[in-house]
Amino acid sequence: MTAKQQPEYFEELDALEIFLLRNNTLLTHQELKVLYAAMSGKTNAEIAEELCRSIATVKTHKNHIIRKLGLNGKDGFRRYLLKMAHIGFKEKKNQP
Repeated sequence: MTAKQQPEYFEELDALEIFLLRNNTLLTHQELKVLYAAMSGKTNAEIAEELCRSIATVKTHKNHIIRKLGLNGKDGFRRYLLKMAHIGFKEKKNQP
């Protein structure tokens, strides 16, 4: 599948990964999916169903994300999600 054939979801995951890498944060592919779904406002149960994982696994991924981002627990994670929703993470088309 070429880059033009990829659904927008994959393009957004790629943009999120690039944003995080520029901020020296490396997440696994599953952690990226969980973070993206959480940024979309999905609950743990909804994320688990979408990714065919257990709720416990989703919570584990969230805990790894919290640790890797250096956030202060669940409240820090919620604030991070709000910040990301506000500032966004996509690069502008005309930037190199």
